[in-house]
Amino acid sequence: MRKKIILPSLLIIVVIAVVTGFTQSARFSNENSGKLKGVLDMIEKTYVEEVDGNKLVDDAIIGALKSLDPHSVYIPPKEMRQVKEEFQGNFEGIGISFEIVNGILTVVSPIPGTPSDRAGILAGDKIVMIDRTTAKGITNEEVFKRLKGPKGTTVHVSIERAGVNELLEFDIVRDKIPIFTVDAKFMWDEQTGYIRLNKFAETSSDEIELAIQELEIRGMKQLVLDLRNNGGGYLEQAEMIVDKFLPGGKMIVYTRGRISNSSREYISTSKSSYRKFPLIVLVNRYSASASEIVSGALQDLDRAIVVGERTFGKGLVQSQYDLNDGSAVRITTARYYTPSGRLIQRSYNGKSQEDYYREAHLNDTLHTDSSKIYFTTMGRQVFGGGGIVPDYHVGNDTFSVYYAKMWSKGVFREYVNKFLETNGPALRVQYKENYPDFLKSYEISESDFQSLIRLGIQKDVLADEKAIEKDKEDMKNVVKAEVARYIWSLNESAQVRLKADPAIREAIGYFPEAVKFAGKK
Repeated sequence: MRKKIILPSLLIIVVIAVVTGFTQSARFSNENSGKLKGVLDMIEKTYVEEVDGNKLVDDAIIGALKSLDPHSVYIPPKEMRQVKEEFQGNFEGIGISFEIVNGILTVVSPIPGTPSDRAGILAGDKIVMIDRTTAKGITNEEVFKRLKGPKGTTVHVSIERAGVNELLEFDIVRDKIPIFTVDAKFMWDEQTGYIRLNKFAETSSDEIELAIQELEIRGMKQLVLDLRNNGGGYLEQAEMIVDKFLPGGKMIVYTRGRISNSSREYISTSKSSYRKFPLIVLVNRYSASASEIVSGALQDLDRAIVVGERTFGKGLVQSQYDLNDGSAVRITTARYYTPSGRLIQRSYNGKSQEDYYREAHLNDTLHTDSSKIYFTTMGRQVFGGGGIVPDYHVGNDTFSVYYAKMWSKGVFREYVNKFLETNGPALRVQYKENYPDFLKSYEISESDFQSLIRLGIQKDVLADEKAIEKDKEDMKNVVKAEVARYIWSLNESAQVRLKADPAIREAIGYFPEAVKFAGKK
């Protein structure tokens, strides 16, 4: 068995920690090992029905880990391959974001700079044949199987495109496809930059650096770093991102554990310069692990204002041990703490795994635990008890049941596809070279909006006039964002959606407070 080091994502429960060595002090006795093997052999030989021995072993491992804590996990070989791809930052294929709409493989967006982008694939294109074999009725798993492949190999795709009467044929040479973790970066106004990070993968620090440089060139004087819904990732990437905003010699995070080298301190590097502009970090109840390291460190060191909801509370470090069949186990080997000494992990004792995760949806993120008070370097009070309590609470915006049903019934997706088939090519010609004008002035007409409502009725979403009035601007903005994605890319689409986000608007109002902590030593 080979040990590998890792840090956690909340959604797939991955944690990368720099922990070396493996103690044998917890080794099972020969008696206990023999007992477990004996029971598994007995089940396999005598159970009333034939059993799958491999599944039996997997279930035993899962059961053992589940009894420890919510984040010690077993990852089967197939899932392990997907996890490696997601966090190593690239895979080999043609480079598209896609959806399957009514059984048709539809391009959401070509990834910039990839083979699909270079070949001229456009948002809205429908891939109907792959290597001259039909792709109609294709599943997500089949898409990956048929479009992914080794760098340098060729795949032939046949495409239906709105406004073109015949199939378009493309030979696309596969290449390494980057998986970007900065999925939105833009100037909110003349001085405010905005960056959204969706996870902490191998490329995240470099992506953040490039995004900051791009925004600085465009005049950025202050930054909103959005870590909402970011479930975590590599610990060292979190450390490297925090380090960009600090002078040398500052504690970023520390870990405490039982095995050799599991107790460590992560200190900012000495450097001639660092970013000193005002900084706001935006979090919510689904910000976890590495997101909590970043927000907790910048808060404790009085370098940033944290705005949003109390974060998830994931403060356990896992070490990964790869098994000989391609699977792996991740075992909690340490806890991590913010510079002020706050344990980020919230309590899981006496709770089922289901209840532990359900709490993230139900927890009151507004009130603090006044019995667990800590202090920042400048003497401000911050609170423990699990998660990072923001300096200023801003709740998630809520939508009506009607709005949720429009999503769940696929009304927006079906409407947008039909709308773009009819209007997309002309809108692309009109706005392609003038995104600022599109952002400022474009919106769908009232008659188009009523067509959206009628489609909802056809799909059994009854019109609710109060809800429609409440969510009208958001619903129109959904369509506008999809038009932006069709014409440009996911970044422009995200900008449209985020410009209407009340949490960001409220967070920006706290920059006069954040100025007090700009470049503090």
